[in-house]
Amino acid sequence: MFEFNVTLSDDDYLLFNKYHLLNSPIGKKGLMSIRFFIPFICFMFVIILCIAGSDFGLILIESILMTIISIIWIGFSKKVFLKSMNNRILKMKREGRLPYSNQAIFKFDNEKMQEITPNSESVIKYSLVEKIAVTENAIYIYISSVQAYILPVTAFTDEMEKVKFLEFIKMKSDIIKERTV
Repeated sequence: MFEFNVTLSDDDYLLFNKYHLLNSPIGKKGLMSIRFFIPFICFMFVIILCIAGSDFGLILIESILMTIISIIWIGFSKKVFLKSMNNRILKMKREGRLPYSNQAIFKFDNEKMQEITPNSESVIKYSLVEKIAVTENAIYIYISSVQAYILPVTAFTDEMEKVKFLEFIKMKSDIIKERTV
């Protein structure tokens, strides 16, 4: 049996959301959509100028400018998207509606996983574990496509405990695929 008394910081939650955004199919699709939206609009603007019969010089200048804007956008869209996500989470915090609990006790026994927070208690069977993701900062135990238990590496006393826990949780949840970032 493993038991962890976890204190999550805002950074821990932000890192989870960043990981999820960059590694989940929905997050990747959303990022790709945002990344190519501005270039598409720029392309359409140039097409409209061509259809309207604008001067060739104007179309050429606009094409060059729109290409530069598109290249810059494609290069910085990931950073903008992550910054936007961080701002939404910080806004939720200011409004007092945190989507996670700062304090939690996680218990892992032979039958189930249990999360105990000051306001709630949940019990999950290992069969519901969808994915285990290991990063340098935390272990994410996904119990749905968007929800995961976050175990920061600070929850473990040493590397050996982390390794034993990973072996235990993989065995219990029958997860073969583990993602290391």
